Amino acid sequence: MKATDIMHPEDQKAIGALKKIPFIDEMCRSCMEIAYEKIYRGENLGMMVKVDNSYMPELYQDLKDVTKAIGIKTPELFIYNDPVMNAFTFGETNPFVCVSSSLVEKMNREERKAIFAHECGHILCQHVLYGSVVETLRMIGEDFGIIGYTLTGPVKLALQYWSRRSEYSADRCAAAVVGERTFQTSMLKLTLGLADVGNDPYRLVKQAKEYHAHEKQDIWSRIQQNCRVAFLSHPQKVNRAYEIDRWKKSSTYKRIRQSIATNEKLYGNIS
Repeated sequence: MKATDIMHPEDQKAIGALKKIPFIDEMCRSCMEIAYEKIYRGENLGMMVKVDNSYMPELYQDLKDVTKAIGIKTPELFIYNDPVMNAFTFGETNPFVCVSSSLVEKMNREERKAIFAHECGHILCQHVLYGSVVETLRMIGEDFGIIGYTLTGPVKLALQYWSRRSEYSADRCAAAVVGERTFQTSMLKLTLGLADVGNDPYRLVKQAKEYHAHEKQDIWSRIQQNCRVAFLSHPQKVNRAYEIDRWKKSSTYKRIRQSIATNEKLYGNIS
């Protein structure tokens, strides 16, 4: 799988603009390797439990199956104690994936693969590398007060907008690996926080249509909703469900799913 296969068009556009900054790749990668990765890996080793071939091997095998399907190196895997279902990834030279205990308990094996594939989609698209630009701007602008908010505010808004689009790209990776129906059930569980979400995996897709009608009923409603989500780093759950429901009809989705199915027959089950 190539990053360009799954990247949302506005995600591609934003990263393309960042890549035009001289030496941005080298600077971000050096900062990640020397500082951020070591700091956060130390936190993981100190505060979480590492999963590997000898500890919770089935869970680790699921991650390896996902990375095999995507075509990337398997990152380190950690579990942390949290009643909220969540997961995140970090790192560029030595990436890792962290998942909450609640997610491990409440999702079935295929749904957990969807989450792994989403996080690995971020790795494939190098979102963490360029996302470090967001964090650096935040630190300079807010923590140290070197740059005033009048300058960093518009930049932050633009970067948060990109962050939301990057999530759509990672969602596409998840749907491509496990199938869009499984993606929808995992998204429903993340939204509800329940292990049993009923028998309608497309509930969020249907609700998205109702939300979009509410959002577009007049100009004031549109302004309200746009302002409400402007500083969010992730899209609303209904929009994520809706985007994948649209993308499943694309030739790219069908081609990737067919490729994965072919590899299953040749090399064994990987999804």
